[in-house]
Amino acid sequence: MDQEKTGRFIAAVRRERGYTQRALAEALGLSEKTVSKWECGKGLPEPGYMLPLCQLLGVSVNELLEGERIPLADMIRKMEDNMAALVQQIGHEQLRQRLYKLYGLEAGSIRTARFGAGSLTYLVDCAGESYVVKYPSENSMNHPEAEPALCEFLLGAGVSVCRFLPDLHGRMISADENGRLFHVQRLLPGETLPYHSAPPWLMERSAALLADIHRALLDYPTLPTGIGGEFFRRRTPERTLAGYGNTLRRAEEAGHGEMAEEIRSNMEILRRFPSYEFDTRRLTMVNTHGDYTITQLLCGEGQINAVIDWTTACVHPAVWEVMRSYVYASPLCARGEIDIGDLLDYVRAYIIRFPLTDYDLENMGRLFFYFTAVCDFYGQYLGAMTPNRDIYWQQARLSSGLLRWFEGHIDELTEALRGLGRGR
Repeated sequence: MDQEKTGRFIAAVRRERGYTQRALAEALGLSEKTVSKWECGKGLPEPGYMLPLCQLLGVSVNELLEGERIPLADMIRKMEDNMAALVQQIGHEQLRQRLYKLYGLEAGSIRTARFGAGSLTYLVDCAGESYVVKYPSENSMNHPEAEPALCEFLLGAGVSVCRFLPDLHGRMISADENGRLFHVQRLLPGETLPYHSAPPWLMERSAALLADIHRALLDYPTLPTGIGGEFFRRRTPERTLAGYGNTLRRAEEAGHGEMAEEIRSNMEILRRFPSYEFDTRRLTMVNTHGDYTITQLLCGEGQINAVIDWTTACVHPAVWEVMRSYVYASPLCARGEIDIGDLLDYVRAYIIRFPLTDYDLENMGRLFFYFTAVCDFYGQYLGAMTPNRDIYWQQARLSSGLLRWFEGHIDELTEALRGLGRGR
């Protein structure tokens, strides 16, 4: 809010309405000096006087706060923006009280984090310490109750992750007054980078760190299954194609013309999709992060400081997470196309530290092609109501580009990956 702009607006509208400063002040039961301070930009009307002032001037509260007349359509939008800001302010205040009651923390600044599509995450400063407060999304892929023990194990294995803070009752996972689970972690220094922005050093280090994580978790109890036999039985091209009809209808009804075209393109690829079968007994299945991407890496100057957000930790095919981490990190994949030489460099950096079988390498591209085809990312975006749902839109658009690329290059990619096995 610009006090000087609001002051000039009050003065201009007051004159339009035929009020002197004294007359306006008397109508509000205030001194002329107070009105003069407003108009000089040295103060703002107190909340209790805003509505009466707006009624006298014939303007809306939004116009008063903006310091200008607002067309009706813009007025509605600004009302929604102001309401969203108010809701956020109330949410932050509730969180502040919650942290004091359950953790004894006196929160200073609170910011809503922009990373994470389904979860609600806050960054909180408390007397020189910084914390992450996370409400995991409630679905079958998330296991927040297992995350503290897993992170403690990883710390012992030399993998840098955040430490959890117990509440005043010694619990690592707390529940708010509505029963929603959340946890508090100490925030480590560093920044997360957006998709497709990894510099060369990070590409190499990311692959190596993923291999170290897979190796360390060999000694951890088996986690819930993510992509396994049930996934391939349940997620088929035929079923996805049938479900896409509903997604296409929703996109058209919402006026998303570009999205509708991408969905139709995906459907055409599904109609001619190759017949793939994967033997999970032959794939290297590993305990893993479950969502290892560039946005989960806290980076410092030329190094990865920590891996965050282990809520979705589970058992996946190792090659799935290698491929997925690559396509979301490499700048060369930003348009949904894979540079085979660049990918091979990434895979080499991984297999130096964690070996893959010939069967793994032969099926690395095919498996990720299959995964991309049978997951309806557009339906996920249209059905999401979370603040960060645009992440689903990014993933959906990337998936369409990848599908087109895979269809034209899958044999070439498979042969190149086979070559890595022959070259050992």
